[in-house]
Amino acid sequence: MGDKTNVMVDPSVITIDNISTRMPPYDAKNVSKSTDNLYALVDMGSNGIRFSISDLSPPTSRLLPCIYRDRAAISLYDALHSSLPGSKEFFFDADTISRVSAHLAAFKRTCTSFGVLERNIAVFATEAMRTALNREDMTKAIKEKSGLDVDILSPQVENGEGDTYWIKSAVSARSMPFGAAKMTALLKAGDIHDIRNDLRSRFHETFQGLCGSFPKLQHLVENEGVTIYLCGGGFRGFGSMLMHTDPINPYPIPSIAGYKVSGKRFQQTKEMLQVNKKEKEKIYGMSKRRREQFPAIVEVVEGLISTVPNIKEVIFCGGGNREGVLYLKLPQEAQATHPLLLFPSIFNTNTDIDKNNNNNNNNNNNNNKNKHQQVNTNQLAKILASALPTDHPATKIFTHEILIYIVSHIWDNMANVSNLNAARALHAPISGTIAGMPGLTHDTIAILSLTMCARWENDLGKVDRGVWERSNQLKPNHRIFLYSMDRDNNQVYIIRTPGIYHLPCPCFVLPCFSYNLVRFFSILFNFNPIQSNPLSCIALHQM
Repeated sequence: MGDKTNVMVDPSVITIDNISTRMPPYDAKNVSKSTDNLYALVDMGSNGIRFSISDLSPPTSRLLPCIYRDRAAISLYDALHSSLPGSKEFFFDADTISRVSAHLAAFKRTCTSFGVLERNIAVFATEAMRTALNREDMTKAIKEKSGLDVDILSPQVENGEGDTYWIKSAVSARSMPFGAAKMTALLKAGDIHDIRNDLRSRFHETFQGLCGSFPKLQHLVENEGVTIYLCGGGFRGFGSMLMHTDPINPYPIPSIAGYKVSGKRFQQTKEMLQVNKKEKEKIYGMSKRRREQFPAIVEVVEGLISTVPNIKEVIFCGGGNREGVLYLKLPQEAQATHPLLLFPSIFNTNTDIDKNNNNNNNNNNNNNKNKHQQVNTNQLAKILASALPTDHPATKIFTHEILIYIVSHIWDNMANVSNLNAARALHAPISGTIAGMPGLTHDTIAILSLTMCARWENDLGKVDRGVWERSNQLKPNHRIFLYSMDRDNNQVYIIRTPGIYHLPCPCFVLPCFSYNLVRFFSILFNFNPIQSNPLSCIALHQM
């Protein structure tokens, strides 16, 4: 039972002991041309083979921007357990080896066309390759056709996170034979009660070990509750079913990444089984194969529920092994950077990150010039924060990073028609230019979407109005938005339907482009009409 492969003595296996040398960190100082920042990864998973090329150019490397993505629908798990004539258990047949090696050879050609350095191409495999008895035949064929070597991830690395905390977590991690495909096969072949008892026993043992290694986890269990982050195709399938049946219907955000449910709703497994059984139409985010695996997925979810007491909330993650490998390559300061701080603005503003980058790459004359042309968004965010009512719980949703994003992008697309901008702003975090950004939950996405849309007076058509209303339901009791004022008005209002609150701080105006298109900020701490005749001003509204 379980993955008993002796990975510690196999030189082709990446473990927590050798990962720093087998997967060296990314170093921007060693880059001589832009394509040196490109990294290509192949994830040979049990249910499919995924290919990607990502650009780690600073300062946006933390976003792991992907410039190419593909998938080969080859199940290595099914290949190892095929019932076709001539097949052998835990052996890849010749056809599977040929198909896999052909796909990798094609991807190698794609990498060459993008200019990816050969040393920046990595192929790694997980459980199916670890357990295959003829994996050398597979790796040899891949090497011959593509010139690429295949690394095997140990269970601890596959289940891990990052930095020293990751190492401690990895030591406590356990690889268990309960993936969606394997669990489906077990349920078909074995005694459900024995399988269930084995699963829950392993879960319980692992969770107790985690509580022993991380005392804060035990504190959360006994107090405010545990937040669980789930990744992997099976768990995302369960999340897609929850999203399909969400009380907010139709649900406004398509991506499962960042979807959050309460612990109570996460435990509605019986209801989800009934939906999977009765729903005849396509369920968004779930393939036919996932629908067939859903009872097995629910068994794992119920095992998790029975193991972890006091589940506060569950967040479904979109990342996988490829994102984890890329993240591990980044320096710690890049790993710790909040994603919202990294999106460039059309307006000429800068954050501390931009300032440091300028200091490293520009001469002193350019730096002095930038001081006059740019305004530090951290200062503007503090001013914006001072306008929020300190005694209202809704104020807490506007974190420093969210305010940084707002002041950086509030004047984007000034030359466009306002109603187009309202729709563009509404959809940008949901399905547009910044959709899929790592590290954001759906409530944060809704805050960005609604706030930036309100900056353009919520000037939406009927179709977009429905998206706006359902996005509002994600944060029903926390509605504070930026709102565009008349250019001649120099007031900051804090409004709460049906009344108007007093001004919480001295009024200020943030004008942007003047009519001669010179980019500048002018912040006025008074009630006098502004002298620079800006195109627009900003007001705060609470609704």
